[in-house]
Amino acid sequence: MADLAIPKAILDEMIVHAREVAPHECCGLLAGSGPRVTKLYRIKNIVAIPGADALSSFDQAKMSHLARLSPEERAEIAFVMDAHEQALALRDMRKQGLELRAVYHSHPESPARPSVTDIKNATEFDEIRDKLNLPQPFHLIISLMASEPDVRAYRIADSRSTAAAFAVV
Repeated sequence: MADLAIPKAILDEMIVHAREVAPHECCGLLAGSGPRVTKLYRIKNIVAIPGADALSSFDQAKMSHLARLSPEERAEIAFVMDAHEQALALRDMRKQGLELRAVYHSHPESPARPSVTDIKNATEFDEIRDKLNLPQPFHLIISLMASEPDVRAYRIADSRSTAAAFAVV
């Protein structure tokens, strides 16, 4: 069995989420036991809200670019999970005895591969993840640029991404 197994119903729900918020990027977490995902948590993408250009996860060049865009335009090129919703999801995982298995987000107009920002955000999350004693998650990207969604998995570590396989069960 693959290191990550996602039920078709959960994969379908991720795609529905991506389509619902397009042209913005959606984001969320997947949890489960062992390799099998059993629960999806939709998390709000806060990049679309006013003041998002002041978020610390963006470097100066990115902040300068974001400042020129409307909140709606920002959400098309990046995501930052709402910290409160993310904390509630992680708390629920602990309560249910589940582990974080994957972080997912969509690329409405680009391929299903990590952007420079995606890799930077994942690397920064690793520092927090270690402090919270969470397992290293897979990173799933849903591309909507073609008529059929393309979903790909990656491992992101040490500022590099590596394609990873997952099974649809």
